[in-house]
Amino acid sequence: MTIQNLKNIDLSQIVDSLVQAFEGYFVKMPDSVEYWDGRFKGARVNYELSFGVFDEGKLVAFIINGIDVHDGKLAAFNTGTGVIKTHRGQQLVDKLYAHALPKLHVAGVEKCMLDVVQANARAIRVYERIGFSIKRNFLCFRGEINVPAQSVNVKRVPFTQLAALSNPVHSFYSWDDTNTAIQTAGEAVYESYIVQNEVGEIIGHFVFNPLNNYVAQLEAKEGHFTDLMNGIRQLSPSIRVNNVDDRRTDYVQQLLASGLENHINQYEMEMLMRDEI
Repeated sequence: MTIQNLKNIDLSQIVDSLVQAFEGYFVKMPDSVEYWDGRFKGARVNYELSFGVFDEGKLVAFIINGIDVHDGKLAAFNTGTGVIKTHRGQQLVDKLYAHALPKLHVAGVEKCMLDVVQANARAIRVYERIGFSIKRNFLCFRGEINVPAQSVNVKRVPFTQLAALSNPVHSFYSWDDTNTAIQTAGEAVYESYIVQNEVGEIIGHFVFNPLNNYVAQLEAKEGHFTDLMNGIRQLSPSIRVNNVDDRRTDYVQQLLASGLENHINQYEMEMLMRDEI
């Protein structure tokens, strides 16, 4: 077996390995190359700083890293790690990080980050062994929007019009849902909308991926969360909202009151790079 970066590896091969690695996982992973192309663009994936284990040419384990500045430090965000079933029990994730960390250090990366499902105790132990620690608690939601019907207008706008509206709460968003992630993925992945009341006042906004009914951002003025959900329902009655920071308690309660189910939770984990590796 050999370890190398993923720079010259076809995305379809990466997706095939990813789907195999996550077979029977807590949530079903999409198998669409188009979906992962958009997802990885938004995650700012750098394939030269992403790595895989190859066994006779087959990708059997991988770490896919997005590279960007986070809280003032250049970060490598692990947007996907997996080992296919036939190659588990060989500490391949440890070996991948042992290979990757010196190269990330040379590239100027100051910290590594990732999200992990809280019920995945085995993975958490592996990451803690490597040196990660838990930083934040994220809640994930899905379901049918169930709120009293109200008349609102929904208007598609360029995301640049929404970016400033999210600034007060932007620090609460996870790596995949930041303004940078949405702008990098572009309009081929995300659609941006404002929600207006009957007199034309903007009372909320949201960012929507029509491919999988995923809402990456949604914010409402105080007292207008039901109006916002009515606006989203015009595009899709069933939605997903991932990685809501649990410190936003009012926001969490409003999502639950709108009919969504908190079906799974994740930890955001972080590891600061040592000065010498």
